[in-house]
Amino acid sequence: MLAPAHSNIILRPHQETSVETVRQKMRDKHRRVILVAPTAFGKTECAAWIIQQSLDKGARAWFIVDRVTLINQTSKRFYSYGIDHGIIQADHPLTDPSKQIQIASAQTIARRSFDYLPDLIVVDEAHCEYQAVIDLIEKAARARVIGLTATPFTPGMASHWDALVNGATVNQLLAKKWLTPLRIKACVTPDMQGVRKKFTGEYEEEETGQRGITIIGDVVQTWVEQTRIHFGKAVKTIVFSPSVKHGEELCRQFAEAGYNFQQISYLDGSDKERQDKIDEFSKPDSAIHGLVSCAVLTKGFDVPDVMCGISCRPYRKSFSSHIQEMGRVMRVAPDKEFGLWLDHSGNSIAFADDTAWLYEYGVASLSDAEKRDSTVREPTEKVRREHFCHNCGMKLEPGIDTCIGCGETRRKRGEIEIVQGELIDLDITTKAAFEPRKGLRAKCLDDPRSVWNAALAYCLSNGRKGEDASRKWAYGVWRGIYPSSKLPCGLYEITCEPSRVQVDEWQLVEREVRRFRKDSQRRAA
Repeated sequence: MLAPAHSNIILRPHQETSVETVRQKMRDKHRRVILVAPTAFGKTECAAWIIQQSLDKGARAWFIVDRVTLINQTSKRFYSYGIDHGIIQADHPLTDPSKQIQIASAQTIARRSFDYLPDLIVVDEAHCEYQAVIDLIEKAARARVIGLTATPFTPGMASHWDALVNGATVNQLLAKKWLTPLRIKACVTPDMQGVRKKFTGEYEEEETGQRGITIIGDVVQTWVEQTRIHFGKAVKTIVFSPSVKHGEELCRQFAEAGYNFQQISYLDGSDKERQDKIDEFSKPDSAIHGLVSCAVLTKGFDVPDVMCGISCRPYRKSFSSHIQEMGRVMRVAPDKEFGLWLDHSGNSIAFADDTAWLYEYGVASLSDAEKRDSTVREPTEKVRREHFCHNCGMKLEPGIDTCIGCGETRRKRGEIEIVQGELIDLDITTKAAFEPRKGLRAKCLDDPRSVWNAALAYCLSNGRKGEDASRKWAYGVWRGIYPSSKLPCGLYEITCEPSRVQVDEWQLVEREVRRFRKDSQRRAA
């Protein structure tokens, strides 16, 4: 077991394992290693432990945050760990180039030239790629580099990092009660048909905001009703808004209903004004019921007692933004049994299968990861029918035949009717998202990724027409087992691991191949 370098940095077992894996990757000559782990995993604690080790060895280390407003927050955490440091920022009172440890923002790095370079670089929120940071890493060719992120889905990341370490999955942290589960409700959403798209493929913000304004009455009413049902009162809430005008109208209508919601956005008059609102919101007895966020707070925001999140900003591609937003409500806090997620964007439906896969398995590779943010997803009725309670809208839990929200019995396939505007519950688990063919009962069916790996292993070892043909064959086998599902983005190209195939998985694939051949022979006859 790794011994903590400072009495205030005591790593949990999963953090110790991750730190040692990162260090082993570097011993194996991987200079740039990215640590992928969900919100509340403790990525900063892991980085601080490694930085403290480098300090003891006399090395110079830089910790780079993705915006200036996180400098002071990170500095406070480092001091709480007992790590003395300087800050690279103009006129900052803690500026001291003689310190071995420095905290800097990507923006400051872009504006400065340096006569000295670090031996270790830690990049927080590494999915927010800045050219200045990429250039620094290239220039400091001898420095070891660690990236920290929960969502490594930015196109191009695979060319900037040498190795990936999965720290833990969301489901693993939920099982250990180091994350709070979400109850997700898909609510009334605006009509997005015909909305203009930006060059990135995402919806244009102002027009999206205008469409969203038409349902703000439903947003406020739903929040009042659902917080009363689940918590008995109004609770701390964060809202993700598509535009400043939309956020202003939200705050106005919440105020008319008797609640204090304050907007923070990229148009705030000053960093202090925004921070004052966040500081007040962070108080246990805050006078602010909710913060409405426009293009901020998807990362680096740590208020654990937020009980409810409202999603009002639809995404077509940005799976990472959806995951980051939900993570703001999943931190643990005293007496917090669950977080409530009210989805007025359709994102929970559009990204349901990808979310289930990520929560269960983590990230397979960076090439896989970046494809998740380059593929358009749209909410579908199929996902609604398979994942949601038809009656009240509460999340359908796996393996339970009654809804936890209303007690309604889960309906069989083909019996569910969808009513426009009703609340529907989402089940974000692989068991619900990847349902095997009726009649199949093997235990390994609960692990569709392992079944895919087994199908790949079988077809690659028995195919005679090359790898491409074998992968197509394997996909046909897998789709025969899970006929209503598709592989999440990037899994088709994943490297096969034959050594991990279990006997029951191999036997399942063999049976499927025999079944297909018999069916083909009957059709031919």
